[in-house]
Amino acid sequence: MKKLLYILLLVFMTIPLGGCFENTNTKGTKITTTVYPIEYIVNNLYTKQEITSIYPNGIDTNNYKLTNKQIDEISKSTNLFIYNGLTEEKEIARKITNKNKKIQIIDVSYGLKYTNSIEELWLSPSNYLMLCNTIKNDLIEITNNKYLTNEINENYKKIEEDLSILDANLKAIADNTEASKKTLVIADNAFGFLQDYGFNIINISDKNNITNSIKEKFKNGTYNTIYVRANSPVMDEVKDLADNYKAKLIEVETMNTLTEEERNNKENYITIMNKFLTDLSNNTLN
Repeated sequence: MKKLLYILLLVFMTIPLGGCFENTNTKGTKITTTVYPIEYIVNNLYTKQEITSIYPNGIDTNNYKLTNKQIDEISKSTNLFIYNGLTEEKEIARKITNKNKKIQIIDVSYGLKYTNSIEELWLSPSNYLMLCNTIKNDLIEITNNKYLTNEINENYKKIEEDLSILDANLKAIADNTEASKKTLVIADNAFGFLQDYGFNIINISDKNNITNSIKEKFKNGTYNTIYVRANSPVMDEVKDLADNYKAKLIEVETMNTLTEEERNNKENYITIMNKFLTDLSNNTLN
C-alpha cells in the first residue's frame, strides 16, 4: 500500500498545473513580437522572459519582408508570437503557425481601430493604453499562473501611470496653446490623432494639398512648422516649403522600430514620447 501511494505521489508531481507558462521559473520561454511598441509593452509587463522582435533595428517595417528561412527559425524557437492583426503581420502569424501548431499567438488589435495611420495606436497615449490592456489580459489568460498574474498586474499599473501622465500632458499642451497657434501642419497621416487632443490639423501628406494659400501663410509667419516622420524621405514639395517659405521641419519618431543608436542610448517609448511633447510644447506655447 505504501509503495502504491508513493507511485501515485510521483505521478501527481509530474502533472502540469497550467498552460505552457505554468512554471514560475520560465527562463526557457521565448516570446517573439513585431513592432517596437508591442515589444516595449511585453518587456515591461513580462520582465523575466526572453523577448525579441522580428524586425532588425531601424528597418522600414512597411518594406521589410521575412524570408522563408526566418519564418522557419521563428516557428522552431518561439513559444508565443505577439502581433498586430490590423496589418500585414497577420500573414506572418499565419505562416508561423502553419509551420508549428503549438505556438501560441496574441493579436493585440482586438477591439482596436485606427482612422489615419496604424501608428496612431501607439503615438496616442490613450490608444496605446488600450493596446497595453489587451496584451495584459491575453498574457494573464495564457500564463494561467497566480504568481505571474500578480507580476503582470503590478507592472501594468506602472505602465498605466506613465501613459496617463503622457496623455494628461498632451491634453494640457493643447489646452494651453493660444488659438492662433493651435493649427498644426503635418506631412504624415500618423500625426492626425493630434486632432483628438484639441489641435487643428492641416494635412499636407498629399502634395495636392499644398496650395498657394498655405505657402503664403508660411511666408508671412502664420504657420512656422511642419511635422514630418523621422528617418523617412521628405516630399520635394515639403522641402520647398522649408527652403523657400521659412517652414521648420520637426521630425517625429513613429517607433515602428528603434535604431541601434537609440537602443544603445537607452531610449524607449516614454523618453521618445517625452521628446515629442517637448518639441510640440516649444513650438506651440512659446
